[in-house]
Amino acid sequence: MERQRLLCRIGRRFATATQTLRIGPLEIPFTRVADPNRVLDEVANAEDRREKLGGERHNGDELHLPYWAELWDSAYGLASFLTSRSTEASRDRPPEVLDLGCGMGLTGTVAAATGCRVTFADLEPPALLFARLNSLPYRDRVRTRRLNWRTDTLARRFDLILGADILYERPQWDFLDPFWRNHLAPNGSVLLGEPGRPAGDAFPDWIIGLGWRLTQHEQPVPTRPTPIRLFELQFAQ
Repeated sequence: MERQRLLCRIGRRFATATQTLRIGPLEIPFTRVADPNRVLDEVANAEDRREKLGGERHNGDELHLPYWAELWDSAYGLASFLTSRSTEASRDRPPEVLDLGCGMGLTGTVAAATGCRVTFADLEPPALLFARLNSLPYRDRVRTRRLNWRTDTLARRFDLILGADILYERPQWDFLDPFWRNHLAPNGSVLLGEPGRPAGDAFPDWIIGLGWRLTQHEQPVPTRPTPIRLFELQFAQ
């Protein structure tokens, strides 16, 4: 059974917890890392050992911190927003969706549950295992792809590109902008969840200055007292 096989692979490295998330009208069984802080500590300890043995420490670009192991509020906010509007309205085919930096796959799973065809993309292989596991009920319309948005390209374009909490590092914006341009279908949109960090405050002026149209939304989520802000982008032709 595919679920048991994936759980076995994941369980070799991570303790997990499964809960049912209520998102709009949907009830999503979701398996996550039980203790994200422990995963972060393991990466930090491994880097300390590497430095002691070899005398060399990785810089930020080389050290892959396990941000994917946390279920971010922005993912919950994006998922809730998707259920509040019809992604299939007035279409003669299912929308093609890219969940960029998908983490454990909540946002993309909700998109698949609404009828979209979803590609989960993340740099970290463990994240893709969780995304595959959580999207199993919709396996006929999902795929996974290991991807570095700084260097990789996909030979296709998407009606909707999702990104939950991927704006936290300002240097990444210079890679995200061309990636979106290269992968967005005509009349497509980018939808980003951002929890209110200072970097997010600076994003609207920056992206508008590059020729994108921006619409901002707010999405309440039960996990925090203030709403998630959503940046919806379309490229001004």
